Amino acid sequence: MQLQIWSDINWTLIIAIIAGSAVLAFLGDILGSKYGRQRISIFGLRPRYTSRLITAFTGIFISVVVLTVMSLFSRNVRALIFTMKYLQQQMDGLRVELQTTGVELEKNRDELFSSLVQLGEQQALLQTTTMSLDMTHIELERSRNDRDLLLNEKNGLEAAVASLRGESEELKRELEVMRLEVIAVQANALLAQTVILPETPGERAVEILSSFKERVRVTVFQRFFETRGMASSDDVRLTFDPAEESAIVARVSGARERFYLRAMAAENIAFGEDVRVRLECNRSYLLYDGGETLYRKLVDPGEPAFNAEESLHVFLRELRYRALRSGILPDPSTNSVGSLEGEDFFDVVEAMKRRNAPTIINAVALEDIYTEGPVRIKIVLE
Repeated sequence: MQLQIWSDINWTLIIAIIAGSAVLAFLGDILGSKYGRQRISIFGLRPRYTSRLITAFTGIFISVVVLTVMSLFSRNVRALIFTMKYLQQQMDGLRVELQTTGVELEKNRDELFSSLVQLGEQQALLQTTTMSLDMTHIELERSRNDRDLLLNEKNGLEAAVASLRGESEELKRELEVMRLEVIAVQANALLAQTVILPETPGERAVEILSSFKERVRVTVFQRFFETRGMASSDDVRLTFDPAEESAIVARVSGARERFYLRAMAAENIAFGEDVRVRLECNRSYLLYDGGETLYRKLVDPGEPAFNAEESLHVFLRELRYRALRSGILPDPSTNSVGSLEGEDFFDVVEAMKRRNAPTIINAVALEDIYTEGPVRIKIVLE
């Protein structure tokens, strides 16, 4: 290493400068001695000071020559002499930039370290997410398999339910047929009704009740048992409550009010069983006179959406509600208060279809209507 340093020195330049300096010093000494012996004065100085001034100028000349030679032969010396301050300023600027770069480098190193930490966290999170995603895929496949199994089970259950529903409907139909075959008379079915006028004597009341019981027997036979093979009404066995009969006779005998008498089935009766009859007797009031209008309603057959048959059905339902509110007793088993003959119904429908202007539908009583009913009417269009 030391040999390389010594070999890199410009010995030729150094030796030339030393030799040139020695020569110039020697010449300056000779000139100074010469001018001193000749007692030459420069600028009015004494000869001794003149010799010293010459020696000084010789040293200055030596320095100028040395610097000139070094500048000519060395670029670094020229830069050192002429651009030293500029280079110093550049060095200061570079030092400041170096410090700034160092600070930025440290900051970038910290950011890099933070980024590396975040990268590690993101990689760990990515690994965890990847594992979760794999588990989710596994669960998804499992769910799909479960769904397919459930769908298959659902289809099987739906088929089983459909089959059971069909069997249930069939059983219901069979049960209904069996019930119809077993039950001949349903509970609360209205078997017959009659009226007992005011001032009826007790003996007459007994006759009316006896005749009414026979009428009930015939009605039960004709409505319920004749179609099932029973020979005559004498085979129908009726059961009445004697206490109930006695109470009715005592109530209506000599009374000044009008009474209605109804016979209803006390319970469901099977074919061949005794028919237990429940009697109902109450006051009967005149609610509507014959020819009186019970209900009226305005309709417009000219409307595009008008339906004559549906409008008449609605009118009859509203008439039934009005009759019930007025106090007319309905049939306990059917909840109806009366009926309109089918031929009369369709005659009114056809008459309404032929009209194009607003029409009033009137329900007119054909006879006096009492509490026990029934409501017998005719339809009049205005």
